[in-house]
Amino acid sequence: MIDAQAFYQHLIEIKKQQSYVDTSRVVLESLFKALGSEPPSSGAINAFVRSRWSGYVSRDKATYRILNDYANFSKNENQLFADAFREHVRETFEGEARKAVKAYKNAIVPIPKNARIDPVFLNGLTNDEFVTAFKSLQNFLCAVYDGIGRGSPFEWGWPDWKAITWEGINHNRVIMVLDAMAKSGQMDGDLLVVDKKRFGGHGVCKPIAKTNLLLEGFIKTGLHIVGIYDKKSDSFTVSCPDNPNLISVLRSYFINGNDDRKNRVNALSFRFAENPETQTRETFFLAKTDGEPEELRKIYYWLYDEAVRHGFTPQGCESIGCYSYKKGDDEWLLLGSGHSYHEDAFLHSAPYKIAAKVRFLNVFKTHPDEIGRLLKKHPDAVGRPWQWCFCKTKPPDCKNRVVLKKNGQDRIHCARGINFYFHDPDFDDVKTILELYKIENGIKPV
Repeated sequence: MIDAQAFYQHLIEIKKQQSYVDTSRVVLESLFKALGSEPPSSGAINAFVRSRWSGYVSRDKATYRILNDYANFSKNENQLFADAFREHVRETFEGEARKAVKAYKNAIVPIPKNARIDPVFLNGLTNDEFVTAFKSLQNFLCAVYDGIGRGSPFEWGWPDWKAITWEGINHNRVIMVLDAMAKSGQMDGDLLVVDKKRFGGHGVCKPIAKTNLLLEGFIKTGLHIVGIYDKKSDSFTVSCPDNPNLISVLRSYFINGNDDRKNRVNALSFRFAENPETQTRETFFLAKTDGEPEELRKIYYWLYDEAVRHGFTPQGCESIGCYSYKKGDDEWLLLGSGHSYHEDAFLHSAPYKIAAKVRFLNVFKTHPDEIGRLLKKHPDAVGRPWQWCFCKTKPPDCKNRVVLKKNGQDRIHCARGINFYFHDPDFDDVKTILELYKIENGIKPV
């Protein structure tokens, strides 16, 4: 490895803050120790970064920033490290992108031919014309996802470590850019005229150079986009000559309707444009569960009905990746395939199809046999990385303290601030977890 002292001196010369220099020293010393005498490799850097994953955006981005700065500084004298780091970044973030677009494509459920559309979305189209155009829009989106998955996500403008936020990586970039176009434009016949300043102001469009790569991908997939590089014009136009109604439907989907429109960027679901009088349950719940396998959909529908039976109201939104129900300040059992920044998965590729996320304390004492069987079947619910105390007392005095054994060692949980995560529970497990949850929280049917 190149002499790190030269790198630290370089940071001082370009007027980096002393705190950054000090952090760089800590990170690189740990890196050199981890690598030992072995040459740097993508796999070794991957293991190092994962070992440092903190669950705090600023710290995790700082690790990447330091490694990136060091790779740039040392590339002439230590090309091996620079190449290994670039390979790690590409493998990690492009790999996450491919997983994400596959999941988002699978979540798109084709609009039924007999779907009844809410009149507010039609904008002069007939019901059949809207359905046909929406189907084409779904096909377009699937083709874009396929193109990203087969090719290089970075060449489609997919972000790397610089785009890590508290939500992870901005995976659903495709539909969010379509949303930004719709909200930044006006229809002129069959053309969507998009204001460049408004479009570029959306967070997902920054930096605009990467967004333009995605727009180029849209062009290759069938849209006509004109003027994105014309510096003399303050707008660009979007059209689809093969299906002129597609653009009108695209804008209507994101702009019209009275529900919480932010949910529409989770997936291009016909449920948000469907006439609510035909829907048996809340719109976002249907959109979120339509693409799930039948066995999971049965669980979700059962849990929905149980929540309502116990007086909880569907919220039409998510809580740490799970569909949310509330009764006053009380929250119903969290169950879902979504995930949050502090979960076990690195960079938010959930290692499960579904998970129950629950806080237990009293049931360890009142129902030890039931919870014992549950934890025996799901041992990974114990001993997760994020197990600190959120109470205001010192950890030894925490009244919400739960001590459990895993591999012969004590694992300490604070039942106030930490969820137990039961990965991939079957239907019977979910019923058991819910019964314990109701006992823990004193919930009864209304």
